[in-house]
Amino acid sequence: MRTLLFLAALAFAPLAQAQSLDDLAWLKGCWRAGGEGPQITEVWSAPPMPAMVGYSYTVGEGETQGWEQMRIEMIDGAPHFVAMPNGAAPVRFRMRPTLDLLVGGEHGVGATFENAAHDFPQRVNYLRVGNRLTATISRLDGSDPIHFRYRRINCSGALRP
Repeated sequence: MRTLLFLAALAFAPLAQAQSLDDLAWLKGCWRAGGEGPQITEVWSAPPMPAMVGYSYTVGEGETQGWEQMRIEMIDGAPHFVAMPNGAAPVRFRMRPTLDLLVGGEHGVGATFENAAHDFPQRVNYLRVGNRLTATISRLDGSDPIHFRYRRINCSGALRP
């Protein structure tokens, strides 16, 4: 039922194109996913830099299992999500209109980035509702989704963006 409500909210959500990186400042902060298994920490800075800079790392079984450098920058007048997982070459995803919606009675905001030419993922979606952030990667048609459900955490001095 929750999924149906979420999909309905997306279908009827008003669209507004982000004009600048300031429009994506809601992503700023420290986020953590996971519980007893591996934990993923994702950290985002916000403007006034010329790009939003982010990184994530996964820790499990006492060691780093993966990491990624990310940024959101303006390219040709539109925000682009640029990912470099485990130090790989950058992959760019162009932003589609942002979402401003109600999910379960709470105000939410989101952003979707796409690159049809990339193998996987072809879509990166962020949805924030309160102190919860869901990142979903998938194919362009939404198939093969992988969800990362984060909660806001206090940034320690070492993590602070």
